[in-house]
Amino acid sequence: MINIDLFNQLNQSNYTFYFLVVDEFLDIEMYPQLNKFHLIYAYKNVKHPLFKANNVPYFCLEEQGEILSEKNTGKLLSHPKVIEYINSTKLETVPAIIPFKPSSKIDFICRQNNWIEISNPGPLNRYLEDKIKFPEICEKFNIPIIPYKIDTFTKENFEKYQNLYDPHLVIQTHFGWAGNSTFNATAWVDIENLIPQGAIVKYSPYLKGYSLLNNCCLTKYGLVQSPPALQYTGVPPFTNNPFTTVGRQWPCLAPLPIQQKIRSITEDFAKILKKLEYKGFFGLDFFISDREIYLLECNPRLTASFAFYTKIEVKENITPLFFMHIAEFLNLNYKIDIQEEQQRFYNENIIGSELTQKNLDNNTIRKINDFIVFSESIEPIIIKPKIVNMFSF
Repeated sequence: MINIDLFNQLNQSNYTFYFLVVDEFLDIEMYPQLNKFHLIYAYKNVKHPLFKANNVPYFCLEEQGEILSEKNTGKLLSHPKVIEYINSTKLETVPAIIPFKPSSKIDFICRQNNWIEISNPGPLNRYLEDKIKFPEICEKFNIPIIPYKIDTFTKENFEKYQNLYDPHLVIQTHFGWAGNSTFNATAWVDIENLIPQGAIVKYSPYLKGYSLLNNCCLTKYGLVQSPPALQYTGVPPFTNNPFTTVGRQWPCLAPLPIQQKIRSITEDFAKILKKLEYKGFFGLDFFISDREIYLLECNPRLTASFAFYTKIEVKENITPLFFMHIAEFLNLNYKIDIQEEQQRFYNENIIGSELTQKNLDNNTIRKINDFIVFSESIEPIIIKPKIVNMFSF
């Protein structure tokens, strides 16, 4: 049941919300559910004519004759025309800025303009997303992770960890997106030019299995998490990269003991986040191999699946995690029944699938979703032919 008190507090608050969009596939439409919710786009979008026809509050920088040099949310927010739009539409309220991904530049701009920022500090986000530091955090708190070693990228080390683990290695650099910081190889010649010599990397064995994810919100009342979703990773023909995520679906189809273990690991990891003074939305990725469960990474922000997952919650009359996320950063005296909200983990009506098509640069070029299951198997993931036929290859 949706929390009407929280819903009303958000709508009756002295805040106007501005969601920043530099990637048209990572937006969320909350109007009219939230009646003071504006979308700020960097680039033109096929949805915009519909927004105009239906009076959805939005602003598009490209429609104003301005083109950002790169997809950078900080540059979008700092543009004079964006600042002018926010100041002209806030009326007597306080602007509340919602980025998909935090950054130090967004932190600075919000402080400079006395705006509320609906995200954790940029440095904290970067710390938790660092693929070299993340396993060290997990190891310190006994969170199960795939065996690894941190070392420099050299031929000697590559061969050393082949002998330690397996001839087939996975190597990761500090930061990346959509799998572009993760590489695998069985021979040095196949990888030597993909990573700078001497760079600090993480070496791990290549394991076979499948991936699961969840969406979570750390509130002042406790942790609320979604049931696990099956992650569509490296599924051809939607991507050529075996580490690129191209979608997800609820239910995850994994055995119940695995789901329960994921719930337990998430609770343990949330304790780490709480010590770091993290709050709000985050997601975790897991890898299951031979019934062993490993935590792969944390997305300490809104996730690629959050918008569609929010649509599922709204459809099922469940209080969106996104609403709780917003409330955590505002001075609202909101209340939730934490035990009731935690029951969504067992909600069998949370059903839906989302699938994206990537180009050779790992950029999304098409996305579809529906409140149905796209794959009825985990290993391998087999997208139903009628769904595949909706894409052009």
